[in-house]
Amino acid sequence: MQYNLEYHKQLDRSHILPNILNGAQTGVVSQFLSDIFISLFLFNESIIIEDIQVSTLPAYYASVATGMLTGLLIIYLDPIAVIAFSTVFYDYVFEIVDYWMNDDPIELTPVETTFDIGLTTILVILFDPTARHQYLRYEQKRHFIEPTLGREDRTATITIFITILTSTYNYLKLVSRNEEEKKEN
Repeated sequence: MQYNLEYHKQLDRSHILPNILNGAQTGVVSQFLSDIFISLFLFNESIIIEDIQVSTLPAYYASVATGMLTGLLIIYLDPIAVIAFSTVFYDYVFEIVDYWMNDDPIELTPVETTFDIGLTTILVILFDPTARHQYLRYEQKRHFIEPTLGREDRTATITIFITILTSTYNYLKLVSRNEEEKKEN
């Protein structure tokens, strides 16, 4: 079957707005569920006395913005490239919003971000059954081969699970960074 470029362009365009809106929704939900998960499993003894430990506003802004970007990029890029872009974007948005809200200086760490990209890629490969399928389908489209693999989207459960997994890692990383700063002061 001949690759129909115009059909695929139109199909991609029709997915832009729904993907962006779904990404924003998934960003908020997954950040909130991550807060609940972290509170229950890391602060279990104090959960009765205190409320759920909610992430800072910059984390929510970064999650929503990253979810929206991911929703757009997943149409045009393979999952590994989306992981790289979204990880870098999350760090930038978090740092910028944190600076605007808290006057906290912007500290970008390229080595740490590169490690995060690698770790997130490994987590997605291990725990996301649709990632390989999406990657192979994208490869066919990139080489202008009509995809023989059917369209397969992640379930909301897998999307939220992967996001919670990466959000938990990012939270633990921030906690350890704050503890190191307290020791230095």
